[in-house]
Amino acid sequence: MRKVVILCFILAGCGYTTRGFVYSGEKIYISPIVNKVNITGEDRAYSSYVSYPILLEKRLTNSLINKFNIDSSLKVSNSKKDSLLLECEIKNYIKDPLRYADDDRITEQRLRLVVHFILRNKDGEVLRESDIVGETTYFLSGGFAKDEDSAQLDLINDTARRIVETVVEKW
Repeated sequence: MRKVVILCFILAGCGYTTRGFVYSGEKIYISPIVNKVNITGEDRAYSSYVSYPILLEKRLTNSLINKFNIDSSLKVSNSKKDSLLLECEIKNYIKDPLRYADDDRITEQRLRLVVHFILRNKDGEVLRESDIVGETTYFLSGGFAKDEDSAQLDLINDTARRIVETVVEKW
């Protein structure tokens, strides 16, 4: 009897799945991401610290397509016809110092990317709409030091992962 109960638990599993959100179609069209960051704003114009990476929206679009292909819940389509439509806008790119050395050098930084996305069905109705914030931290010196370019790749991958999870998961 005990073996039967154990076998039932093994076959039933825990019930957890990442396929919680059901769509009417299994294809998704990803529009090229639009950059809405105001790089000429007053907070950026007078700061020697805040910068903006070149072609961030292109790299995020490519990473998003790769993440959807890896996840395989939705097939990425080249056509808007009979597909879900994912539209994204980069709202902000934030670079914050986290730690300083004794001589006021920055030793650790955080990068954050704020992206607004809208998921529409084939009729144009909004299915999901949300703001996503991807982030990464990195050290500028020491054994775990990274340059800003590799930290930006981590940021892009984290943001794309969060968008895919929000789209394909119900909660």
